[in-house]
Amino acid sequence: MNQTRKNLLLSALAGAIMGAGMLVGIWVSNNNDHSSRSGFLFSFPSSSKLDKVLQVIDERYVDSVNIDEIENKAVQSVMSQLDPHSQFVDANTYRTINESLEGNFEGIGIEFHVINDSLLVVSVIQDGPCEKEGLLAGDKIVAIEGESIIGVKNSDIINKLHGPKGTDVVLSVVRPGVKGVMDFHVTRGQVPINSVEVHYMLNTETGYIKISQFGATTHEEFLKAMADLKNKGLKSLVLDLRGNGGGYLRAATALADEFLPNKQLIVYTQGRKQPREDYYATGGGVFEKGPLVVLIDENTASASEILAGALQDTERAIIVGRRSFGKGLVQDQIKFPDGSGLRLTIARYYTPLGRSIQKPYDKGIEAYKNEVGYRLKHGELFHADSNKMAFNDLIQYHTANGKIVYGGGGIMPDYFIALDTSRNALFTTITENGILTKYGYEFICKNDASLKTYKSLNDFLTGFSLNEKKLNEILKMASSKGLKYNLVGVKSAANPINTQLKAMVARWFWGEEGFYKVINAEDKMIAESVNIISTGQLEQESLNNMAKVKH
Repeated sequence: MNQTRKNLLLSALAGAIMGAGMLVGIWVSNNNDHSSRSGFLFSFPSSSKLDKVLQVIDERYVDSVNIDEIENKAVQSVMSQLDPHSQFVDANTYRTINESLEGNFEGIGIEFHVINDSLLVVSVIQDGPCEKEGLLAGDKIVAIEGESIIGVKNSDIINKLHGPKGTDVVLSVVRPGVKGVMDFHVTRGQVPINSVEVHYMLNTETGYIKISQFGATTHEEFLKAMADLKNKGLKSLVLDLRGNGGGYLRAATALADEFLPNKQLIVYTQGRKQPREDYYATGGGVFEKGPLVVLIDENTASASEILAGALQDTERAIIVGRRSFGKGLVQDQIKFPDGSGLRLTIARYYTPLGRSIQKPYDKGIEAYKNEVGYRLKHGELFHADSNKMAFNDLIQYHTANGKIVYGGGGIMPDYFIALDTSRNALFTTITENGILTKYGYEFICKNDASLKTYKSLNDFLTGFSLNEKKLNEILKMASSKGLKYNLVGVKSAANPINTQLKAMVARWFWGEEGFYKVINAEDKMIAESVNIISTGQLEQESLNNMAKVKH
């Protein structure tokens, strides 16, 4: 999901759901990947140094201290001596991560934006508690449990909305066109989180599916999306894994199984104490034949790299984009009695050709976390030659038809697409300061009637654009916040501002399909993917690789 939506969803998270099975993901600092076991399965001798130290401190230290807090910090210090993905997480983090990957959480089921001392409901999540009670996008929540939210901090508002499944919360709502305030009695419950963010047809034959993570419901969601696209004439597919930080290993292999023939090796895992385990395709997949393009970028990690690596090694797909993150480690997670958890790397995973795509982490955790920033600073995200240089000293592998692929630093794409630089400093500043979001929602509320005159999404896509008046209103709002700009900056920022505003409006009325149809219309990776498919470059590359083998 896009970052704005992710932030909004997290504001409503509550409850605890525990996942199961090995996971592979990007989780460094604020990202997530883990597997989990219920219960504390290991015991340690009471004579261990850590146990003795904590006992002595508890019994004899001069001042009062929080032993649990000291213990947690000690565990974190121990884990910091290992790889970047072995970590100790507190109970709240553990719960939130598992909720996301399990595909649901306990809450009220809305996405909102705080504007003018009220909560503007941006979206009501399908099949969530608020939808069942009749809340609508555009409603403004002015009070929670009879208490006005004017002047209340965002964190306090979120705490008021939180609560266990089955408990009630009263929302006082003002609805456009309706007099007075309406009270909604909402019972907190399960709220679905979709990992297949959107699917639609790019043209009459090419479908598009974007997957944000590999969770417990990803495979089922994917099958539903494919069935819908096939009914609309799908013959080729663009699978978007950009920004997908990973998730459940089994979810990734289940998707790979839909593309690969029976008995084809997908991936195998192996560790010092973890015997080799192979994962094979079982045959009968929904798209074993047909042109397939997979999109990746520097934030495509782990489970996503398993899928992309399997499809690249077997030459089932063309990989388009930029070098992926490079996370080839598998974690198991042990839950402690207090709800916290230990994520421990137990194995590495290897693609069908035997490549480990794990990038080095011998320079320390901070350097590892900042490695993508290093790519940006040194031009790798902008130039194909720099992208290739990252693999100069790495091991080469050869596919069955002779194509060279690499191990040790992520997945190198078959077609490089540079990072979009059209979003200049002015656009970035306006976006990061929330100005465009605030203007966008105010614009929607003020112009609701006129926007509803668009009879369909296609009418809106061709008819709506940013005029000079709208742009000046946004710039005026920016000036009121003390932001400075010049005419050159305004000229280059106009198009991305228009795209973002248009996408916000499209999402309001037509959901994720509307949002992504606007955003993707300007997307160079998708344009290149459609071109590769339409010009037969997939077939030609296969022939070229076969010719290399013959020579």
